[in-house]
This record gives sequence, C-alpha cells and structure tokens, in this order.
Amino acid sequence: MEQFVYANEGRVLLREANEEDIPKIYEMYQESYPESWWQNEELNEFRFNLIKEAKGRIFIAILEDKVIGHAEVVLPDSKEDPVYLVRLEIHDDFGRRKFGIELVRYSAIIMKNLGYQSYVTWPDTNKSKGLYKKVGLKEIKENPQMLIKIVDKKVSKVEKIKELNFEEQPIDLKMAVGCPWARDYIWLKSFKAGNKELLDYKGPYVHQVSFNGIKLIILLDGNSLYIYVPELEINNIELIEEALIYSSNLAFDNNIESLHINIKDKLWSQLDLSDIWEIEKEEERLEMKMEF
Repeated sequence: MEQFVYANEGRVLLREANEEDIPKIYEMYQESYPESWWQNEELNEFRFNLIKEAKGRIFIAILEDKVIGHAEVVLPDSKEDPVYLVRLEIHDDFGRRKFGIELVRYSAIIMKNLGYQSYVTWPDTNKSKGLYKKVGLKEIKENPQMLIKIVDKKVSKVEKIKELNFEEQPIDLKMAVGCPWARDYIWLKSFKAGNKELLDYKGPYVHQVSFNGIKLIILLDGNSLYIYVPELEINNIELIEEALIYSSNLAFDNNIESLHINIKDKLWSQLDLSDIWEIEKEEERLEMKMEF
C-alpha cells in the first residue's frame, strides 16, 4: 500500500521502507539531526535490521527520491495489544508541514488493516503532543523518565538466583520499570547492541533474583534498566525499591556510571534513593493511545 500527499514542495510518497532505502534514511539524519543510531552508516543499517527482526515496520516519506520522513513501529505478538510507535522524525527543512501527521496516520491505517486494535506512543511531554492529538491519539498518563548517576552502593536484600541468556525472555511477568511496550524489541536490542558494545550498551546483565520469596528479573544493558515482576506485585514498593538497589549495585560493579530509568509516578513518589543516586536529568514521558 502506497499513498501520496500533495504539498507546495510537490508530491510526497508514503510507503514502507526496504533495504535499498537504508542509505537514504541515513542521509536524511545527516542533514537533520544525526543522533545515536544514525551517527554512521553501520549503526544506521544495524538499527534498520533490528527493527525488522523485532517484527517491526519502517515507513518513509519520499520527495523527489529523497527521504524526508521516517517512522518505526513494532508489532506485538497479540493483536489485542497495542502497536508501538518507536520513532518518528521529519527532516528539519520539512517540519510543521503535516508530514509527521500524515506518516503516523498512514502507518496507523496499515496496522488497523492488519487487524491490530490500538496504537500507542510515548513522546516527551512537550514534544509532538499536538501532532499526535491531530491523528487521534489521546493522552493517557505522564510518568517520570530520568537519567541517574550512580554514586554509591547500598546493601540489598535481593538474592541472585541465576543469570539468564537470550532464549530465557520472561513471558509471564509485567514490566514495573522500563518501557512497557515492544518487549521483544527491548530484549533483542539489549542483547544485540550489548554484545557488540554499540553506543552505551553493555552486557547485557540479566539476573533472575528473589526477594521475600518473589521471583523477578532484572535486565541491565548499560544504557537502560528494566525490571520484570509478577503482575500482582506491580505496585509493591518495597520489592521495586530493593530491585532498584540491587540493579544499581550491579551497574556500579560493572563500571556503568549512568542509567536511563522509566518508572510509574505512583512508585517514584514513594522512593528515596538519594544516598546512591544523583538525578542528572528528569523529564516526563507522556503515554498516548488510539483505539482503532
């Protein structure tokens, strides 16, 4: 399925990207904002293949054979779960001209036609909120996102059971800390990028641990932290705090100085880890969702 959007600049084609488009996506970021995965051609290709391997789709907007827009979505295993918009970027020269709206709408239509029931994204609170609202996504909630610096260790009551490998991804546990969507993508990215030590990824260090008889899993990839717990323990503040202390100690022991942490506001408001963390950056993440 392809679609055309007409603008003052000419006829813009919206379609799914293929391998031949990888260099064009890279070129768009070099002219716009060459961050992280688009710093060089090898990382750009790695990212493209990673999204595809994680059951994702990549969509682009093309003007005169030049990519001016790029979006990535990751599809869940169940069509009852939301499709997750991982990335949306429009070339600086074409911002504020509705290309972002059209690209999101186009990808959402395709997902709906495939039988998925909802679409979700997680932008910075003040970034692109108006764009997503125009497409039809509604604000659900805000939660803190932090970059923390680990300054010390602390005794943890959590006990390590064993280390896990790539084939042992948790299926029956819920994400208490970390992005709650696209779990296959997170797991795959952590292992693949960590093993190659791309960007700030390391390890990854994946531990099955226990606290007061409750088994949980900690995934630390040198860049971010993810904590998986039983559904009934999702708001167990004592469990979450002890798991965060254990994770922080694990990072400290492996020379990981800083971590990105996403956590529910309800939990974060009850925590005080100022004796082992310094908050380098704190902002809000906005959950937005659209039902088809």
